[in-house]
Amino acid sequence: MRFPAEARRDVHVRYTRPSCMGGFAWFTVDFEPLPDGRLGFDFVNPLGPEDIDAECAQAVSDGILLWLVGAGRQNVNFDRPPLPTAKELAAGAPVRPDAGPGFIALRAVLRHSRLHPVDSLPLTHARAGRRPGRTGLSRARCQLLRSKTPHSVNGSAWT
Repeated sequence: MRFPAEARRDVHVRYTRPSCMGGFAWFTVDFEPLPDGRLGFDFVNPLGPEDIDAECAQAVSDGILLWLVGAGRQNVNFDRPPLPTAKELAAGAPVRPDAGPGFIALRAVLRHSRLHPVDSLPLTHARAGRRPGRTGLSRARCQLLRSKTPHSVNGSAWT
């Protein structure tokens, strides 16, 4: 089974930390399954350097991949696990257990980004990179589960 099963478009992320060592990341990403039944992870950045620099774009890619393999929030900055290589991903890297069963077969396309001249840092973009996976892809899994299984909340069933 490949993950994700369907495309998720326009997943918006706005990450700001107003402090001395704050940060600013604001971007939109599309998730889609890889074509032709391939496994792996592709990150596509069609934006120019005025929208996002290469270092921050790579950090977004790393953050998404960290979420996919199941790294925790603390693993973005410290004790970062090694990311799977392209060869390992093509052979079949399992997706994190809470996202559902399957192997990673994802293309992430960066559609929009804003930069702040001081606070747009690669570290901030790596932290923010975990968010589209958490909000866009896991929400899709939750909606799929909710549509199939009614639950009882205070005596009333909802789907």
